[in-house]
Amino acid sequence: MMYPKQFFFILFFLAFNIPSFYAQTSKIDSLKGVVLKTTSDTSITKLYIAIGAEFEKRNTDSTFAYYTKALNKAKKENLQLEIADADIVLAKYFIMHFNDYKKAYVYTTDAKNILEKLLQKEKSKKEIKKIQEKLISVYSGLSIYYSNIGNNDMSTFYTKKGLRFAKIIKNSNLIARSYYNLGIQSLNTNNFSAALNWFLLSLKIREKNDKKNLHEVYIGLGDVYSNLKKYSKAVEYYSKVFTLPNTNYDANVRSYIATGNIYLKQNETAKALAFFTKAEVLVEKYHLKRSQVMLYNSLGIYHQMMGNNDLALQYFFDLLTIGEQTQKKEVIAITKLSIASIYEKKNNDKMAIQFASSASQLAKEISRFNTYWACEQLLSTLYEKQKLHQLALHHYKKFITTRDSIENKINTEKIVKAEMNYEFEKKELIAKAKQDKARAVALQELNKQKLIRNSIAGFSLLIVILSIITVLNYKKRAKISKALAQKSEELYQQKAVELIKNEQVKSMRNYIKGEENERSRIASELHDGIGGSLSAIKLKLSKIAEEDKNEQIDKVIKNVDVLYHDVRSISHNLITPQLKDSIFIEVINNLVNDIKEATSLEITLEYLEEDKINLLSEEIQVTVYRMIQELLKNSIAHSNGTKIEINVTKFEHELNLVIEDNGAGFDTSKKKLGIGLRNLEARTKALGGKLIIDSVIGRGSAFNITIPC
Repeated sequence: MMYPKQFFFILFFLAFNIPSFYAQTSKIDSLKGVVLKTTSDTSITKLYIAIGAEFEKRNTDSTFAYYTKALNKAKKENLQLEIADADIVLAKYFIMHFNDYKKAYVYTTDAKNILEKLLQKEKSKKEIKKIQEKLISVYSGLSIYYSNIGNNDMSTFYTKKGLRFAKIIKNSNLIARSYYNLGIQSLNTNNFSAALNWFLLSLKIREKNDKKNLHEVYIGLGDVYSNLKKYSKAVEYYSKVFTLPNTNYDANVRSYIATGNIYLKQNETAKALAFFTKAEVLVEKYHLKRSQVMLYNSLGIYHQMMGNNDLALQYFFDLLTIGEQTQKKEVIAITKLSIASIYEKKNNDKMAIQFASSASQLAKEISRFNTYWACEQLLSTLYEKQKLHQLALHHYKKFITTRDSIENKINTEKIVKAEMNYEFEKKELIAKAKQDKARAVALQELNKQKLIRNSIAGFSLLIVILSIITVLNYKKRAKISKALAQKSEELYQQKAVELIKNEQVKSMRNYIKGEENERSRIASELHDGIGGSLSAIKLKLSKIAEEDKNEQIDKVIKNVDVLYHDVRSISHNLITPQLKDSIFIEVINNLVNDIKEATSLEITLEYLEEDKINLLSEEIQVTVYRMIQELLKNSIAHSNGTKIEINVTKFEHELNLVIEDNGAGFDTSKKKLGIGLRNLEARTKALGGKLIIDSVIGRGSAFNITIPC
């Protein structure tokens, strides 16, 4: 009896997959059996999460069902740490299987709020470390979310927050994860040198301790070299992903797509399609939603290059739907630009303008300048086709003004090349004319009439060619000169704005310096003038009290003594601290200890790179001291909290100061900044820094200040 080939294939497949299938089923059944015997609610919650994890590669619906069971059980029994654990795995589930960062954000934020409250209450060092490890994972998730919606400041804020905890608990794997995330953020903002530095730092740690996550660092390094157009180096790193012992299908797909994109850039379309096909097989087989975004974009570009515009549009519209569902602004902007370029080729200018305008606005909002330049250039072309010259010029100006110095260099090289070509062509034509003339003289005796006709025709042709070349070159140079003139004007305006900003910063610094001098003067007046007078009054009253015992005089003496100490305290707070011959960290410690003694607050001070912090310039040290002093005073007066955390960290080229309290918090969108916070903002700007205020009613406030140094 003959069997079809498919029958033998099925037998072959079952022979190799049934053992692993039953092994996994057996483990799940075993875990379910343990659940039935367990009475501990904490253990049951953890077992539900373990069962959900076992279902990850087989049945994602069952995964979600068990993760949800774990969350509901933890909530019912009010197990806060287990609620956070369930939130974390559910957030990862929605990212891995549905690319849904919006839902993941809800779970991640809930986990963050729970873990931060637990960290404030926990006393055990072992439990504190466990909570900090979970918080690092949560901060990493929030960093990815903010990166996807184009908020790079908040993304970097949460990454650095996670890095600080990772360094405190000395967890090298989590430090490597933070370095990797900083590399991704640098890559997103086209800072390729910084991205390369962060990825290499991460790689150095992971090659020693965390080989299972090497794939993402290899892909990151490949992306950096691809952007730098070092394609062979990029392919080298992408290929390393396939050599890793632990197969990660998502990473394999991303490497296939990235390699295909490189071949597409080099017009090797057959090789590109081969890699895209490999990726497509894995995406469909394992339902890899996250990789589907990259695949659809690459396939859309491929079909667009091959002239299959309708098929390309189909991929791009599918991609746009995914981008809008997951709130990935970068995906939306790039996809809308791709759709606009196809509509432009199809001569549907109305739809092209609609999509290009939307993409331009979004790209500018999230600082994706490569996309923004391309949008403005396309809009200029579209409006020129519509004969709307003013709008075309407007968008062309936008395109020109956002070009960097590299583009200027390229333009200059093009002008020089055009002029060289013109001179070369001119010399060639003159030489040709001389040859024609010599040939004509040699033939003159044989055919005089023919020579005359040929000469006239030759010279006429020469004049026409020279005229055409001269006119074309004149127009070309005139156009370039006009563009350069516009660019010069715009650069002049930019320089004017920069000068104004520099003057404002200088003025602000002088104001702050004057404020410090005035503080010192007032402090001196209070201490030497009023303080001295109060001391003299106390002495006179003491003499009177010795001669005439009177309770009223004793009360007055006590009041004068209290007033004297108040004046002395105020003058000490006003005077600029002597930092020149002091250790800065000790000065801050003294300030914190003075406030702790005067209040019932629990204040903690943590710092990294102490030696580098102590070497900061006196101007920065005075400013940071005043900032800490102002924020502590502000928290004591308004937050009604019980705990304040101060973190001072020196990174490579910047100082990061974070002050958090567990007080009442406030709505940053409604509340106007008071005098103290306005002064804080002014001091930050004077040093070219950045201030981020993160506060929610009922959750406390965090002030994150970054100062270049």
